[in-house]
Amino acid sequence: MNYKKMKFVPFGIAVLILFISGIQSMPAQETTDTDLQILEVRGGLAQVFIDIENIGSEIAENITSSISVHGGLFNKINVYHECSGCSSCGTTLDPGAIKTESTLEAGFIVGFGPITVDITAGASNADTITTSVSGFVIGAFILIQ
Repeated sequence: MNYKKMKFVPFGIAVLILFISGIQSMPAQETTDTDLQILEVRGGLAQVFIDIENIGSEIAENITSSISVHGGLFNKINVYHECSGCSSCGTTLDPGAIKTESTLEAGFIVGFGPITVDITAGASNADTITTSVSGFVIGAFILIQ
C-alpha cells in the first residue's frame, strides 16, 4: 500500500467538506421585482423636468432622485436638486406610476451655452439608475437633446 497517497486522502476530504459547507452557508441573493426607469428628461422655462416610472411589479419604497445641471458660458450654471419624498410627492411609487421632478425648487436656470444634466433615481428596494443628457440654455429657455 502506498502511504504517501494515504496522507493526502484526509486532507482532500477535509477540503471537500469545507467547500460543500461554504456553498450551503452562502446567503441566497435577494431578488426584487421593483425596477425604475427614467422615461424622459425635458427642458422648460428656467427648469429641467424628469419623469421616473416604476416598471416593476412591486411598490418602490423610499424613492430618491437628484438632478444636477451644470455648464453654460464660463460654467456659471450650477443647479442641484435632490428629492427624497415630501408631503406632495410621497416616498413610494406604485407599479406603472410615473413621478415627475423638476429643478425649480433649487432655483431658476438662466444663462447661455451648453449644459449637462445628470440624473439619479433609486429606491430602497430597487437598484439606483443614472443617466446623463446634454442640452443648451438660451436665457431662460432650456433645450434638451
